[in-house]
Amino acid sequence: MTAPRQRRAWPAPLALLALAALASVAILWLRPARSFQAEYLVFGSHASVQLRSTEAARAEDALDRIGQLLREDHRDWHAWEPGALTELNAALAAGHAQRPPDTLLALIREARRGHALSGGLFNPAAGRTFAAWGFHTSDYPVRTAAPDARAIGRLQQAHASMDDIVIADDGMVSSRNPAVALDLNALSEGFAAGQIRDLLRDARIDDALIDVGGFVLALGDDGGTPWAVGVRGGEGLLATLQLRDGEGLASSGDYQRRRAGGSTANGHIIDPRAGRPQRASVAASVLGRDPVLVDMAATALMVAGPDRMDRVANDMGVACVALQAHDGTLHLSQAMQARLALRPDPQRKVRIHALGDGPC
Repeated sequence: MTAPRQRRAWPAPLALLALAALASVAILWLRPARSFQAEYLVFGSHASVQLRSTEAARAEDALDRIGQLLREDHRDWHAWEPGALTELNAALAAGHAQRPPDTLLALIREARRGHALSGGLFNPAAGRTFAAWGFHTSDYPVRTAAPDARAIGRLQQAHASMDDIVIADDGMVSSRNPAVALDLNALSEGFAAGQIRDLLRDARIDDALIDVGGFVLALGDDGGTPWAVGVRGGEGLLATLQLRDGEGLASSGDYQRRRAGGSTANGHIIDPRAGRPQRASVAASVLGRDPVLVDMAATALMVAGPDRMDRVANDMGVACVALQAHDGTLHLSQAMQARLALRPDPQRKVRIHALGDGPC
């Protein structure tokens, strides 16, 4: 006959420790998440990060580290303030090779990708042209004299292109063309947003809204509801959009950074084919999960305009696209139409485009 099994009693101190541990876990689980926010100045614009966390120390430490990250990015990537990029541009102009910091090197690699995918409509090698039009400034609108036709002609004849950039296996960067001057502003905001995303994930912060100069990226949600952001056009807010976890929205337009005057072609986005501010579009927005790609695509689509929107979007692999033309027509991909909540406007003309890459 087998004796009945006896339950083993825990010693009182161990039982108390176990109960205390369970209580601590329960308190952490039930503690409501709080909102934390910080703002920064970077790349001549504003950045902000709003996040939700149950741990104040973790949140504040992450926000402090984001500030340090953005200060380093600003120092290394700025196109005209002294730093790593201006040193690299000076070396390229002199025919020398140089090894830039790792993040700047990664940014240059991405710029080459965007140039190739866009068929050259995205060309960060044309920094001399951007400077000639007065866009190497943080003071807008630009009031300096525009370059004359001869100056534009000389710049165009130099054919500065990302195809001229050579990156060796050891990371040394050189140029086949001394006219190349890199200006990486058109992808720096998306790249920085991706850096912040990675930093927050490493810090085990799951819910945040990242805004770098108008490039917006979402992590998680806002206390159980999606992060909601605005989509801007030339005359103000066009629509609202709910961002899903990991999505980024790039917006490009001529409504902020522009030359003084009433012309519709005074914006800061240069058409590399003409060496002048582009005339095809007022605003473009691109939604996707690759923040650098959608940032570059927004600029390329501004230059492409409605006539080449489908081809450029397909070539760059973006499906969620909105483009406002100078005549006011809003061109939307089917995928973007499904995501936008347009503001009512009985005068607005909308044209829907069927792009080949499916939903966002």
